[in-house]
Amino acid sequence: MTKIYIHTFGCQMNEYDSERMEAAVLEDSGFTLVRNEEDADVIIVNTCSVRKHAEERAMSYVGRHVKDKKVIIAGCMAQSLKKDLKRQFQNIHAIVGTFRFDEIADIIKKGGIYTEEDHNAYSVNIKRAGKVRGFVAIMQGCDNFCSYCIVPYVRGREKSRAFAEIREEIEMLAKNGTKEITLLGQNVNSYNDKGMNFPALLKELAKIDGIMRLRFMTSHPKDLSDELIDTMASDKKLCKHFHLPVQSGSDKILKAMNRKYTTANYTEKINKIRRKIPGCAITTDILIGFPDETDADFQDTVRLLENIRFDDAYVFKYSQRPGTAAAKMNDDVSEENKKKRVNYILDLQKKISEDINNKLTGSEAEVLVYSVRSGEARAITDTNKRVYIKGVEDLTGQTLMVKIVEARAGALTGGVIK
Repeated sequence: MTKIYIHTFGCQMNEYDSERMEAAVLEDSGFTLVRNEEDADVIIVNTCSVRKHAEERAMSYVGRHVKDKKVIIAGCMAQSLKKDLKRQFQNIHAIVGTFRFDEIADIIKKGGIYTEEDHNAYSVNIKRAGKVRGFVAIMQGCDNFCSYCIVPYVRGREKSRAFAEIREEIEMLAKNGTKEITLLGQNVNSYNDKGMNFPALLKELAKIDGIMRLRFMTSHPKDLSDELIDTMASDKKLCKHFHLPVQSGSDKILKAMNRKYTTANYTEKINKIRRKIPGCAITTDILIGFPDETDADFQDTVRLLENIRFDDAYVFKYSQRPGTAAAKMNDDVSEENKKKRVNYILDLQKKISEDINNKLTGSEAEVLVYSVRSGEARAITDTNKRVYIKGVEDLTGQTLMVKIVEARAGALTGGVIK
């Protein structure tokens, strides 16, 4: 029996794709999954191309194993680099782009290069094991063409999945014990299936028995509607958390990024969320060192963070991505300045997160327990805050009321309310 190991780099969409590949592997009686590289006959490396650093990590990983194992490079890097990878790793077993994951079992047997677009890339025929928390893609690709972003080139143009297909997959997961679903898309706000928009989709999916919570990522600020905010406020199953990437606090940089909103537009939407959904958590992405980002532009970003006070922020250094509009711009912010600015934002956000979380001490919250390790339960609030509590294994999958007794920037500690 051929032993398969899957190693994942990158975002939640990649995690979802790896889960589907795992399920496809398990459906073939000739394969078994293993949990480390040493035991594997075949290693599938599911890659990310969003940043140069992610590609470098994946390249290094492939290089360490390609001489001794059959290695398959899958995902975004496979889609973007294609034959370049074959030239660099001449004995690579297979290269599998972002549209061909459902064929992975046959590809393992045949080898080769598979990067042609397949519109049926998210078939629900694959039966995935139920976990307390699960991912479900509702769409693939992006039409926004932000000037720094390679996603439209490796994931294609926007394609929304059929509502019936999404519902079937979620119902299947619910029957297997999944309690919380995160809906995935490069821009979920653009979802449209025969006139069913994203708020309407949320309302229908919230009716599925067995699912206690629905959350989603990622939203593009330019497409965030009042209807979506009202829908989020109206149903308890819809988690009170928005991940809304702002990327920069400088209108000049936002325009160069082709983001199609201003900081004023963005701030107005944040204020609407907080008025209509009190206590809603808001997280964001920040991209530092975009071409022509001056000290003044950076200070605009600092002021934006101080003004909005996000619950958390994911901060990245800009790196040129081949084929994007920004790749034609002069990457004129030095690495030293990028690092300095990133560290400043990380320190600032840590203080803001700690202050927000400290104010939760003594409050009560409903949490969903998703795992237990060494007598400690790991749980999540509907505002996406991790809570650690003392627990036992049979608490997994249950909701509990807890009192927050300690707070840190990254997590909370709670005690079960008797």
